[in-house]
Amino acid sequence: MASILQNPPALLNVITAKVKSMDMAAQIHQTRKAFPDLYHTMPWISPGAARAAQALRRELLDEISTHTQARWEFAGTKLYTHAISPGCALCGQGTWSCLFINGICNARCFYCPSEQKDQGPPMTSSIEFERPKDYADYVKKFGIRGVAFSGGEPMISFDRIICFLDILGREVPDLSHIWMYTNGTLVTTDRLKILRDKGLKEIRFDLPAADYALDSLKKAVGIIPVVTVEMPAIPEDLERTKPLLKSLSGLGVNFLNLHQIRCTHFNLPKLISHGYTFLHGPGVSVLETELAALELILHSLRNEINLPINYCAFTYRQQFQKAAARKRNADLIKHAWEDITATGFIRTMTLSGDPNQTGAVARYLETRGKKGTDWTAGKDGITIPRSLWPNSLNLSDLTLTLKYHSTALRAAPSMRYPHIPVQLNKDSHVIIEKDNQHPGIRIAGRQIPGFAETFLFPNEPYATLVQSGLDPVLEEKICSFEKFSPGLAPYF
Repeated sequence: MASILQNPPALLNVITAKVKSMDMAAQIHQTRKAFPDLYHTMPWISPGAARAAQALRRELLDEISTHTQARWEFAGTKLYTHAISPGCALCGQGTWSCLFINGICNARCFYCPSEQKDQGPPMTSSIEFERPKDYADYVKKFGIRGVAFSGGEPMISFDRIICFLDILGREVPDLSHIWMYTNGTLVTTDRLKILRDKGLKEIRFDLPAADYALDSLKKAVGIIPVVTVEMPAIPEDLERTKPLLKSLSGLGVNFLNLHQIRCTHFNLPKLISHGYTFLHGPGVSVLETELAALELILHSLRNEINLPINYCAFTYRQQFQKAAARKRNADLIKHAWEDITATGFIRTMTLSGDPNQTGAVARYLETRGKKGTDWTAGKDGITIPRSLWPNSLNLSDLTLTLKYHSTALRAAPSMRYPHIPVQLNKDSHVIIEKDNQHPGIRIAGRQIPGFAETFLFPNEPYATLVQSGLDPVLEEKICSFEKFSPGLAPYF
């Protein structure tokens, strides 16, 4: 231990490894709670298999990185070649809404996460929208730039889609992109032309749902402006899908989106029957499907196939799609003295302690903003946003308390958290709730500048009157609220 203590970087590595180990243990605990009766029956990856799989992934990624067409976006969680579709860009930016037009499907894909036997009303973010006008007003109110229609199988509710497209076209004419997911089995040329004329810009086909038949896809090329294939990377179909890439490119398909299969209570038995290996994380995902996606991307690069391919990893979906929903809600419920972090949480920063120093902070703020509007003070201390942070003051005798809140959109309040109503129109409203994700992370005075440098001004010069630094355990705890976890998820 003495040698480690004499080597600060080595000590930091030990602490960081311990924190990551604690995080993995927490995720395993959450998964056990989600699958209490089934966890012990699930084929989890072993430590040895995880090391081997990570080595294989590293080999694939190393070769992929030698090709200039391969790129990473969104904190290194999304790998793609050439380009990504406009819809995928809106998804990553958090400015889209997926409307599940129904909950019924005419296919029975083994990888589907839900039963899909309920016609149901149109729904997004757990809110039902029976009336298209209410949904259009929701889109406007929450600053949404792109809309996707999903299901179930949307084509089963074709008239419903047309009705929503009509209202969106009239009420939100400046929407930048509208797209739809389908298995293609109910697609006709006439329907495609109607969808195009009503404003549909992109259609995405799940080919395995139709046993990789290309007839419907061929009909769409030349009618719908953007034609995409969106499907899971199915490991046992690799030798079938590799030659398919060139065919899709030749047909004029614009994009291929490959998904990592995720495990739910519904599809669990089917995934086990396919011999898949499960990975822990914020959710349960399938190892083999990620490796299959990387193999397909590498195959396209090796063979110079100019079909843009996007790998939609579960870690991307878990982080960026959830952050997007939190951000949209947070903007409508937060106070002016609170901030929205990159990951969509509402951050509250309160300085407390020595009256001389808090007085200096208050005088600093009075020259830069209005008390009660831009910043606030109370018995707990002075609460300020990032924009008013007193980076030139000595805060060494103060304590910084960080609180983080998440948001949720609801049809009615749960009565467990603070909430506000958001009026969509005179007949319709939704509820935004603000729940406490952490009761308070306390940072001692001399570590406050370290927090500011790391999380508030990471790319800017920061003037401080005292030597700064931030405890690695504290930093890791804060990171989960402030930053996206970069890269593809670890295997465990």
